[in-house]
Amino acid sequence: MSSFDKKLFSWDGMYLMYRGAFKGVRLMEEARPDCHPSRRGLTEPAFIARFKYGGYKPHKAWTNFLVKNATVERYLELSKETNPVQAMKTLGYKGKL
Repeated sequence: MSSFDKKLFSWDGMYLMYRGAFKGVRLMEEARPDCHPSRRGLTEPAFIARFKYGGYKPHKAWTNFLVKNATVERYLELSKETNPVQAMKTLGYKGKL
């Protein structure tokens, strides 16, 4: 199981993504054969959450919680089975959602 690395999260104002290596991750050229040459050899970003509505976007709180309390594989499995909010609740997140 792979632990989250805080430095490998990316946030664009709406989407929180993770660019680290973990079991089952694909390289960009496998996921998108027509990807830009500068992306070859990099891992495909994993979707963590989307913060669409309202001014409060708890991406930093989510990042800190995941780094301390979850593995990449466990979170992605839970998120795929339900949704990111429910996955965080299942993992014990008590912050604002």
